[in-house]
Amino acid sequence: MGWFWTSPSPSPKAPEASHHSSSHPSQSPASERKPSTDDEVSKFLREIQAAASPSSSPSAHPSSSTPQRADTDSDATKSSWLPGWLSAPAPETPPPPPKDKRSEASIAMSEALLPTTMSCQDAFDYAWHCHTPGSQVNSVYRYGGVRQCTELWDDFWFCMRTKSWDPQLRAEAIKDHFRKKEAAKYGHGQPSSEDIWESRDKMVEPGTTFNKSFDPPIKDDAAFEREDQETRKKIREFYEKKA
Repeated sequence: MGWFWTSPSPSPKAPEASHHSSSHPSQSPASERKPSTDDEVSKFLREIQAAASPSSSPSAHPSSSTPQRADTDSDATKSSWLPGWLSAPAPETPPPPPKDKRSEASIAMSEALLPTTMSCQDAFDYAWHCHTPGSQVNSVYRYGGVRQCTELWDDFWFCMRTKSWDPQLRAEAIKDHFRKKEAAKYGHGQPSSEDIWESRDKMVEPGTTFNKSFDPPIKDDAAFEREDQETRKKIREFYEKKA
């Protein structure tokens, strides 16, 4: 059993040597990474300078400490530093707004009929009633869908905002408010009744309309009954022939 003490004892400096030997490799990658980090920083600075002055020549930038491939990388990434509004195509011009189909007389009449006063109590009642079941059932029955109440609430809050304004200024604001509503509903290419008929722009000449002769009036009740019986008889004969 002498091999317990006959074996040479390990020297105490071995761990230190191993520690030093292990510390050297850890320092060598740092020394190897340092040039690469400098290359990345210099590349980043060069790209910023290239974006700030695209017309500058590559010879003006320092290239002694950077590899040759960094030049090609900076040229390839130069376009990525440009703002989007420089590289993006110019937006197309929007089409002109559609022409108002209404005649000048119709527009002038609509302008004259614009209200200049507004009741905030009525505006609130209209907006509140819009949310009631009866109002929504009526809207579904007449228009086939639920009515949106946003426009009515906009009228109410507009009235509250302008309630304390000067009377003349408030009247102009109310006219402008209803003018915009009417233009959104009838103007700028929206369907209008004038697509079917044309409004008159002058007075009708006497004798040109309502000149058709009417039946003479009935004198007494007996004549009215005879006329009614003859009319009913003609209606029955018409339907009997049709059947």
